[in-house]
Amino acid sequence: MPTYKILFVGLGKMGFHMAGHLSKNKNFKLFVFNRTKSVELKWKKKFIAESYNFKNDIKFDFIISCLKDDHAVNSFFNMFVRNLNFHKNSIIIDHSTISLNQINILSRLCNQRKLKFLDAPITGGEEGAKKGLLSVMIGGTKSNFNKSKRILSSYSKSITHMGKLGSGQLTKFTNQILICGILYSISEAYLFSKKNKLDQKKIFNAIKNGAANSWQFTNRYPTLTKNKFNFGFSTELMTKDLKYVLQQAKKNNLNLNLTKSVFKKYKSLQNTIYKKYDTSSLIKSFNDQ
Repeated sequence: MPTYKILFVGLGKMGFHMAGHLSKNKNFKLFVFNRTKSVELKWKKKFIAESYNFKNDIKFDFIISCLKDDHAVNSFFNMFVRNLNFHKNSIIIDHSTISLNQINILSRLCNQRKLKFLDAPITGGEEGAKKGLLSVMIGGTKSNFNKSKRILSSYSKSITHMGKLGSGQLTKFTNQILICGILYSISEAYLFSKKNKLDQKKIFNAIKNGAANSWQFTNRYPTLTKNKFNFGFSTELMTKDLKYVLQQAKKNNLNLNLTKSVFKKYKSLQNTIYKKYDTSSLIKSFNDQ
């Protein structure tokens, strides 16, 4: 008999693979739900789980969501949390990157229903989700964190308890500040080296094992130089994330000049074809590229 009954909501670029990893564990009885049913059917051609509908009278042990933004998460919680069956140990794990204001709204809703809740944003990209090598940063009680580690380890290599609710999101915001700064510097480095007619393959080989290396440089510099940008996490999602970062920075009276600059550049791409392309397409916002 399966140990846990799990519902996974949101089969996007990340959730598609995360739910896939859960489906392979015989100790889990997995149910999936995706608003776009064609995506759900595509997932079920590769993996095994039951589709969830509100006619299922199931008390889930874990409800896991991986959704786009505040609006999507709010819709999910209002629709599912008010209608699902729970027991006293049910835990909701939300892997979405959302605002601190949304965390407060969800926290109040979960308290009303006497539900346990973890905010658990992820990083590692689509490739990390495919390989089960995501990093998860978690806000919530230590007890709920410990109870959830077995589930989270199905698709994660790093699981860190950051503190109270909201601290998971704040850690993800910090992560996004770092990434956007690295991508900005990669863009400028590419423009500089190209202007000075340096061989890009030699540039990459000279730098990749030195102090300036990073995951972004190793994985995105070679593709950027080939004008290829179809590699996962989109500029649309980064724009959304940086908006949440800057909202929180304003509350903190912090003036994050670099983050503001990169946010404006990503925002300028949102009415172009690069809206759906990966974050290294930031280079396309530079006038001299």
